[in-house]
Amino acid sequence: MADTDKIRLEVVTPEGEVFHQKVEYLIAPAELGPTTILYNHAPLMAALEIGVLRYKKDGKESKIATGTGFMDVKDNEVEILVQTAELAENIDEARALEGLKRAQQRLTEKDANLDAHRAELAAKRAMSRLNALK
Repeated sequence: MADTDKIRLEVVTPEGEVFHQKVEYLIAPAELGPTTILYNHAPLMAALEIGVLRYKKDGKESKIATGTGFMDVKDNEVEILVQTAELAENIDEARALEGLKRAQQRLTEKDANLDAHRAELAAKRAMSRLNALK
């Protein structure tokens, strides 16, 4: 595949740029379901949910665990603006498992002060990190 037949993918969080390279395709965790972006895709703006962003570069598929945010697609450029993003190779599996365990423990407690929505989001983030490792 010629470099001119690739998509420029940029993933940015409030802390800064996490990823910026040309890729063959990507599959984003859009709120309406996984959305595949190929070369010459029509312009698109989509809300993203917590999940795993998959992309193919140099014939190899890789993953990024992402939080909520937005995706803007136009002219073979994809900008992903999310609250959190972590490359699969940088994820500490033991830490992700511990985070999932803590979130699940909070959800099973009968504490009146528990913010259930916050605990559910923490569990989803931990699961997305673990799924990025698969």
